[in-house]
Parts: sequence; C-alpha cells; structure tokens
Amino acid sequence: MITRGVGRNVSQMNATDLGLVTDFDPVARIEADGMALADAAERDLAARVEHCPDWSVADLVWHVREVHYFWGAIVRESLDDPQRVVPVSRPDDERQLLADYRDGVRELARNLAAADPFAPVWTWGQRHDAGFVVRHQVQEAAVHRWDAENATGRPQELDPTAAADSVDEFLTHSLPGRADDAPPLGGALVLASTDTAHAWRVVEAAGGDATAVRLDDVPATGPDGVTTVSGTASNLLLYLYRRVPASALVVDGDASVAERFPLRTGTD
Repeated sequence: MITRGVGRNVSQMNATDLGLVTDFDPVARIEADGMALADAAERDLAARVEHCPDWSVADLVWHVREVHYFWGAIVRESLDDPQRVVPVSRPDDERQLLADYRDGVRELARNLAAADPFAPVWTWGQRHDAGFVVRHQVQEAAVHRWDAENATGRPQELDPTAAADSVDEFLTHSLPGRADDAPPLGGALVLASTDTAHAWRVVEAAGGDATAVRLDDVPATGPDGVTTVSGTASNLLLYLYRRVPASALVVDGDASVAERFPLRTGTD
C-alpha cells in the first residue's frame, strides 16, 4: 500500500511512501547508474551492444538520452499525452552526445526528485502517476548501465537493493500479458533472490495472463511441480531482461520452464 503524502515530493518521501519493497533512494540510484553508463561508454563508443545487436554503445547512449528526456518532460510538465513531448535532436559529435547525456541524467534526477509522486501523468503501465515513472526508471538505468559495461568489457553487479525492487516492479507491471509470439510457460515458477531474501511465485493462466505473488519466505527448494530459479537480485533482473540465461542461475525443477519465462515479455 502506498501512503499518500500531502504537498510532498519524491525527495521528501521514504521507501514505504513510494511503494518500494526495499529501502533505497530511487532518484540517487538512477543518477548513479546513469553516470556509470556514461563512464563505461566513454571507454569505447563504437563497441557493439550484445543484447541490442543493431546498436553501438553510442546508439545506446542516445537511446537512454531520449528515454531520460522523454520521461523528464512527462513528469516536469505533468503531461497526459506522450505526443506532446517535443523530440530532442541527436548531435553529430559523439563527445557532445556524451556531454548532453550527462546533463540529461542530472536534469532527469532533478525533475524526478521534485515531483509529486501522485501527480497524474501519462504512462504505459497500470499506474498513471509520476511515482510509476520514478520506480521504473531505476531498472531502465541499471540494465542499460550493465549493457554499456558489458559491451566495453567490465560488467558489474547491479545494486542488490534496487534490483530486488525492480524485479518486484517488473513482475507487477511488465509480466501480466504474454507476448503474442511467446510459448506458454508450462508450469508455475518461483523466483528467489539469494542476497536480499525476496521471493515471488508466478502462475500463468490458460489464456496467457500471469500473476506474481510476493512470498513471505524464500523457499530452499520449490514444491512439487514448481520450478525455482534462484540467484542474486542482480542476476534475476538481468534474467528477466534476457541479459543472462537461465543457466546463469540455479534452477530447481523444469529447466524448460525457466528458459521460457523471460520470453513472455518484450524487452529492449
């Protein structure tokens, strides 16, 4: 349950107020990961991005720059229509691109910190407020930071506290509908974070929709007929985003269920 604040902005609210399942500062995390992405990109802007194979690292920087600009405008101007965001132009010079990107990270952080999390804005999710944008942008910055670090040869673990909350957010907002080209899951699944003691049980209905329930305890092994996927919160989030395979985690049960699960949801 999110506690509604009166006349307060994101920077004045705690994890419970913001609906987070772990205790961290989401705006500070977005800024830290956003800047780490730039630092990684600076090592080799021409490197290819493994999980976005049509992109160079410079293209990745531009993508995240556009994302930050778009959501910053949505929140800052309390927009209810994404078509009202005026596009930003990509500079020809890659050094200028990096400078603009870093300025954009700082601007996004300022806009999100100053926002009323309950202010109505357009979003693609079930919630249509600035708080949804704040929470989701944590994983956007974290996963794309990892993309840049992986492309330039130095991938780092994601922050476990932020990653655990991002897994919960993903399972709440990105999980429910199955992609048209995704196969049926074929069984129940438990995701267990070994470093933050969080776990979720996922069940897919016959029509393809799925629900996830947060568990009070992390199971040592899954019950009969339930596949358990265990790993660090970082690896669980990267698994959901198809950055690491199921084989990078510990799978107890039907490995094919674990392999099919990330295919449910389209990611970039």
